[in-house]
Amino acid sequence: MSFFSTPVSSCVAAVTLTLLGGCASEPARPKPGPITVIQPAPTTEVATYTLMIGDEVDIKVPDAPQYDQTARVRPDGKVSLNVVGTLHALGRTPDDVQIEVRERYQAAAGGSIQREYLLHTNDEIDIKFPYLPNLNELVRVRPDGKVQLQLVGTVQAEGLSPEALQAELKRRYGRVIRVPELSVLVRTATSQSVRTDRGVGRAGLAGLEPTVLVRSFQAPQVFVTGELAKPGMLSFLPGMTLMQALAQAGGQLPTGDIERLVVLRRTAAGAAEVLEPHLSAQYLYAPDKDVALQPFDVVLLPPTRVAVLGQSLDQYVFKLLPPLRNSSFGFVYDLRKTNN
Repeated sequence: MSFFSTPVSSCVAAVTLTLLGGCASEPARPKPGPITVIQPAPTTEVATYTLMIGDEVDIKVPDAPQYDQTARVRPDGKVSLNVVGTLHALGRTPDDVQIEVRERYQAAAGGSIQREYLLHTNDEIDIKFPYLPNLNELVRVRPDGKVQLQLVGTVQAEGLSPEALQAELKRRYGRVIRVPELSVLVRTATSQSVRTDRGVGRAGLAGLEPTVLVRSFQAPQVFVTGELAKPGMLSFLPGMTLMQALAQAGGQLPTGDIERLVVLRRTAAGAAEVLEPHLSAQYLYAPDKDVALQPFDVVLLPPTRVAVLGQSLDQYVFKLLPPLRNSSFGFVYDLRKTNN
């Protein structure tokens, strides 16, 4: 019988099918059951925007526009403000930052209604004698914090309130004048510092309510990478899920291992969090395992171990020994029945 006759060719075809797909007939694959549409539970949570690096915020003070300022969130997640200093902003809502700014304004004011001004270097003060006008003087506080006056010489002024300096001058002038009636008047002030029952505060801050406004912000995004048809950057929309991102990225490639898919997320504290959904090959039929994404999440679909092995062979074997790439390996099967 010729080797290329019809019966032998049928046997070769049958053996080929047996090697590739198993014996006789391939077992029927279980058909996926009906898809159950799971309705999301009603929620009253409202999506809020959190500040990111590079965002610009406006600090508006309606009653004191001299304190208005525009600040940008620094790479370390903080903003620098004129009155209150540095505060953390990354991952916080504008309302949350606004509350802290107002609290710091009140703390900087001293937290007390009773305040008194403290003299500083370069302040100008009038020394007035109602009954002895020839002793009147206009003096400036020297860099060493003192003033020099007639009859009494040098007196410490910096750090004292005008009332305290007035009492000290009355005591000193009382040594040379029978009735030392005088007044200390501040003509020009060079500082806004005041003394309160909680220490030194800043005048003009009590009762102010700054408002924090987002001036410019980065468009929230989601990054998908790995064994996907169209990896890259996706625009984030409120309510965006993992399956929606995979669908928008064109779905997984045959070389992708969906069971090892991970989601990388940056927390407000700056730490990295790894989420493992533990999806299966039938993940499209398990919408209950879907994951709600957040802005700037990174979805990573790694390759299968077989794909990694193929890449290793290509890199370390075929590229080093090109003849192996086009070589062929043959197998011989004896189809004749033999008796032992």
